[in-house]
Amino acid sequence: MRSYKGRIAFVILAVFLLAGVAIVAGRMAVQPSYAADAVDKTAVLTLQNAFVSVAEQLKPSVVYITAESTKTVPIEPDIDEFFKGFPGFPGFPNPPGGQTRKQIAAGSGVIVREDGYILTNDHVVAGADRVTVKLNDGRKFQGKVMRDPRTDLAVIKIDAKGLPAAKLGDSDKVKVGQWAIAIGSPFGLTNTVTVGVISALTREAVVPDPETDGGARYYPDLIQTDASINAGNSGGPLVNINGEVIGINSIIESPSGANAGIGFAVPSNTAKFVLDQLIAHGRVVRGYLGVEPKDISPEAAKTLGIDKGALVNSVDEGTPAAKAKIKPMDVIVEVAGKPVENSLDLRKIVAAIKPGTTVKVVIFRDKKRQTLDVTIGEAPDVGKAVTPGGKTKLGISVDELTDNIAKQLGVPEGTKGVVVKSVEADSAAGRANPPIMAGDVILEINGQPTSSVAQFDKVVSGLKSGDTALVLLQRKNRTTISEMTLD
Repeated sequence: MRSYKGRIAFVILAVFLLAGVAIVAGRMAVQPSYAADAVDKTAVLTLQNAFVSVAEQLKPSVVYITAESTKTVPIEPDIDEFFKGFPGFPGFPNPPGGQTRKQIAAGSGVIVREDGYILTNDHVVAGADRVTVKLNDGRKFQGKVMRDPRTDLAVIKIDAKGLPAAKLGDSDKVKVGQWAIAIGSPFGLTNTVTVGVISALTREAVVPDPETDGGARYYPDLIQTDASINAGNSGGPLVNINGEVIGINSIIESPSGANAGIGFAVPSNTAKFVLDQLIAHGRVVRGYLGVEPKDISPEAAKTLGIDKGALVNSVDEGTPAAKAKIKPMDVIVEVAGKPVENSLDLRKIVAAIKPGTTVKVVIFRDKKRQTLDVTIGEAPDVGKAVTPGGKTKLGISVDELTDNIAKQLGVPEGTKGVVVKSVEADSAAGRANPPIMAGDVILEINGQPTSSVAQFDKVVSGLKSGDTALVLLQRKNRTTISEMTLD
C-alpha cells in the first residue's frame, strides 16, 4: 500500500508541475486547463504505455512451475491414534502416521532460450521428484532440472522449440531509482505484473533453508526493489523499462511473510554465468584462488595506506594463492586486468575465470604495488570461489557479521561475532549440544572472543582432537552455550 500511494503522489506531482502553475505578485496564475490537460495526459500515457509494452512483451516468456516431492511427516502418537477412524477427514487426505506424503511447491520461471531453457530459483525445485512447467499458452511440459544451490539458481530444460525467450540485460548497468517491473505467479495468480523502482544494489542476506546441506542460503549480491514480490514470485523475472531481464526474483524481507515493499533479485549477470555453465557442463565450474578476503575498514585503510581492494585475511595451504606467494595482509587490487574494489569484486572476478588460466594479480604489500602470476584452480563443490574461514575442525563455515546480516538474523544491534553459514551434519558442530545451526552467531569459544573471522580462525587453530569446546552463541535474541567435542 505504501508504494502504491508513492506512485500516486508521483503522478500528482508530475501533473502539478506540468500544469505550468506560477506565482506572480503573490497570486497564483493557472494556464488554460485544456492545454495543461493535454500535456499531462500525454506524459502519463507515455509512461503507462511503456509499462503496458513491457508486460505484453514479457508475459509470454514467464512460466508457472510446480515441483512435486515426497516427504515423511511425523505425527504425534496421540494424534495418530485419534485420526485412525477418520481416514477421509478434511486436512488429512492420507491416513496419518508419519508415512510419506506428496507435497507440491509452486513458483515462477522465465524462458531465456527459444529451444526450451528456463531460469528459476533453486529453492523452487530443490528436492523435487517431478517438475512441471506451464507455459503462457496453456501447454504443460515435464522439465529436466540442473541446479546451482550456491546462487539459488536453477535451469529447467523442456522439450519444446520456438519459445518466446526473454532478453537478459546487463545488471552491472542497473542504477538505484530506475524502474523495476516484476512478473510472476504470486499465490498462484499467474502473469501478475507489479511495478516499483530499484531501491538498492549489492545487498547481502542469509536465509534459513532446510533443503540446503548447511541449513541456510547465503546471498552475497542482491538487487533490492519495492516492486511487489510475494510467495510464488520466486524464479520470475525482474525487468527494466526496456523489457530486459535484470534479475531473478528470489526472496523478500517481511515480518509477516507477505510483501512489505522489500524484495530481492539475483542479478542477471550472475544468472547468465550460471545458465551458460549449467548448459555446457551440467554444473557450475568456478575459478578458485584460495584466500579469505574482507573489505577494508576506514581504520585499516589508515594502516595499510589504501582504502580500496580486497584485504587478504588468510590463505589456504596448497591453493593457487599460496603457490603464488600471496600472504595475509596483502591487498588485492586487480585480477586479470579487472579492478578489485572490495571482497565481492574479488569473488565475482575469480569465479568467472576458467580454471587452469594463468592471470596477473596485482597486490598492495607494504604500501607498494606488486604483480604476481597466479594459475587459477577450480572451486570445490562446497564453499565459495574464495574459501570461508574455520570449516576444518568444527565442521562449519563462517563469515563476517555485517550490520545487514545481523538485522536479517534478528540479533541485537552491536553484536560482535561471526555468522555460521553452513554446518556439516556429521561433524563436531552438528553433534554439539545443542547443535550449532546456520544463522547462529558465534560470540566466543572457551571464553575467547571471535568477533571476526580472523579471530575465529586463530581460536579454532588452537583446538585439537578430543578437546571440549564451549561455544557462546547468539541465536536471534537469545544467548546460549553449545558444548562440543572435537573429532
